Amino acid sequence: MVTAIDWLFQLASLLLVARVFVSWIFPGQRPNPIVDFIYRSTEPILAPIRHHVTQLMGYRMPIDISPMVGILLLLATRYVLVKIILLLL
Repeated sequence: MVTAIDWLFQLASLLLVARVFVSWIFPGQRPNPIVDFIYRSTEPILAPIRHHVTQLMGYRMPIDISPMVGILLLLATRYVLVKIILLLL
């Protein structure tokens, strides 16, 4: 079970990194189904983070830091979940 959770969180982190690279290569575009899948699968993670960062800063930053915050939150969540599962076993 721990392996499955670890794998899912690594996949989510990889998708976030892929989105960063895709946004540099195709800014504002979704030229194919793979890029569209990356955007659709990461937007539920990034949209709330982007909203809170914008509210916290009071303005929209020139560089979107939501992927970095998202990866950090995924790492922290993965760590906590794995520790809880290991304590319950």
